[in-house]
Amino acid sequence: MMEDERLWLDSYGFVYSGDGKRLLKGANVKGAYWIPEGVEEIEPGALIGCRIGTLHVPWTAHVHEYDQLVFSEDPEENEELMPAVYFWTKDYANRDEETWAFEDEGEYRVDEHGIGYSLDGHRLLFARAEFKVEEYHVPDGVVTICSMAFATCRQFVTLYIPRSVRLIGDFVFGPGGGKIVIDP
Repeated sequence: MMEDERLWLDSYGFVYSGDGKRLLKGANVKGAYWIPEGVEEIEPGALIGCRIGTLHVPWTAHVHEYDQLVFSEDPEENEELMPAVYFWTKDYANRDEETWAFEDEGEYRVDEHGIGYSLDGHRLLFARAEFKVEEYHVPDGVVTICSMAFATCRQFVTLYIPRSVRLIGDFVFGPGGGKIVIDP
């Protein structure tokens, strides 16, 4: 890696190259983690020592077999640490609705609109498939809107966010698109 190359860190602690094409270092994730579409390479050793509940690898990555993912340098321990891994052969947005679960497998609460939040209310995690509104006001106190939070939405969504939001993940909206407006 060149010294002047910029990096970006997502809300889970995963580190990517500035152009978003290489996963450089993973992190521990209790539930599911979706490597963003557009990532083409997972650096050797990027996932060593990581504990992840479920890992989703996009079709854009040049990784299509379990043997290419290393969670430990010890082969026996690697098998023990290996999470459930899904290798996608199509866009995440073109999934089969019945078999696709976007929700973190950890504990969360869901509001009346089908939006999932961490128990402390600081992280907006996901929108369930039943979320159909075109405008949504994120409650005050939310600090993070996670990557791909509204990926299930086929309609255009306008998110009104409070000033408490400090971090917005990547690829927040689904195929319908959307925009973010700061709530006055």
